[in-house]
Amino acid sequence: MNDFNRLIDDIEQEAIAEGPEAVAELRALDTRFRLAAELLAARTSAHMTQKELAIRSGVQQAEISKIERGEVVPKVSTMDRLLIPLGRRLGIVEDHEPAAA
Repeated sequence: MNDFNRLIDDIEQEAIAEGPEAVAELRALDTRFRLAAELLAARTSAHMTQKELAIRSGVQQAEISKIERGEVVPKVSTMDRLLIPLGRRLGIVEDHEPAAA
C-alpha cells in the first residue's frame, strides 16, 4: 500500500468513526471528484482543450474548468452537453467496492 492509499484509508476510517453523516459527506466528495476525473480523462483522451470543448458543447470554458477541478457538480443536462462532443454518455455502473459501514 502506498502513501496515498494509506491516506485515503485513514480518511475513510476517520469518517466511519465520526458516523453516518461524515461517511455520507465523504461519499459525496468521492462522487464529485470521480466525475471530475472522468470528464478530464475523456477530454484529454479526445485530444481536446477546454476551450475546444466549450465551443463544441456550448458550455463556458470557466464552467468546464470548475467541473474538472471538482468545484461544482454539474447538472445531468450539462454533463450530457459536455460528453456528446467527446463521443461519451452518462451511465450507471455496478459498484465493485465494498460499502462503508
